[in-house]
Amino acid sequence: MQSANIQFGEARQKNVSGALSASARISLTQTGSAKIAARVPGRIASIDVQLGQKVKKGQVLAYLESPELGKTRAEFLAAATKARVADANYRREKELVAKGVSAERDMREAESTFAGAQAEMNAAEAGLHALGLSESDIKALKGDEHYSSRFPARSPIDGTVLEVSATVGQAVEGTTSMFTVGHLAELWALIDVFEAQLPLVTVGQVVELTVGAVPGVFFQGRVGYIGDIVDEKTRTISVRVVVPNPDAKLKPGMFASARLLTGDEADAGPAVLTVVVPRESVQKVGKENVVFVPVGDNQFKPIDVKLGSSSAEEVEITDGLKGGERVVTQGAFILKSELSKESMGEGH
Repeated sequence: MQSANIQFGEARQKNVSGALSASARISLTQTGSAKIAARVPGRIASIDVQLGQKVKKGQVLAYLESPELGKTRAEFLAAATKARVADANYRREKELVAKGVSAERDMREAESTFAGAQAEMNAAEAGLHALGLSESDIKALKGDEHYSSRFPARSPIDGTVLEVSATVGQAVEGTTSMFTVGHLAELWALIDVFEAQLPLVTVGQVVELTVGAVPGVFFQGRVGYIGDIVDEKTRTISVRVVVPNPDAKLKPGMFASARLLTGDEADAGPAVLTVVVPRESVQKVGKENVVFVPVGDNQFKPIDVKLGSSSAEEVEITDGLKGGERVVTQGAFILKSELSKESMGEGH
């Protein structure tokens, strides 16, 4: 005991109000990112953008050579030609019937042929749309087009090329992902808030964020969404913060420290009673967070706890410990080491 310098204290009850501190994860917004797939089986002929390049909606990122596309285009052109001929024949028969030169039966046969040809052309056009061609692309088709199997992969949004997973000459399927494009001017900060802290969070609330990669800089956003479901395992609720990022200093995937502010921090608003212990009291044993409590002379027991927000000195305990309970405040790491050796027997 003396060598380990084990010391005790009590889990404190503390009123937490006003600003709420929590960890956050920076991510792309739901509508601000896009995975661009090949959409047609084939081979990548060229890549027309570079990693980090800004692109516009509809801009070509790469071209693919696709025999399937060439076949579908040829079917459409043949069907379109057949439909034009059938249409002209039907119109001519109508004029001849009106002049009494031709029989009405011949006109009905021409009408039926035209309707069938029109249906074939519509089906072929639907096949081109399914492969990603726009109306303007289809109208530009010509029977003698040399690059009839060439297919453009376009960006569906304005943004920055964040990932290039394709190489020239690579064989791809229709579902093969080639690029990721993201809109970095606005990002999300995702925060998990414990249910006991929910009274401190409202939509529109101002949130200050700091990241280790940009020390001394405060980023500000607002709560855009509060989740409707409590995670049964962690007892947390997802909170989404919309953060403007005009200079692109924030990067998706970064971890941030978030501080949710009340309208007037001097008037802290509703208080929440919580239990806190020194950071050193909490140890990681396997996948669980534990604190050690004395259960007899020179005997200790690890108690599983759920953690909330934290500061440089203290950690909030949301489940597993009550205010006033005695805990090990110094030397907990030594006890963890002894526990791992199984030298205390039966968890003591």
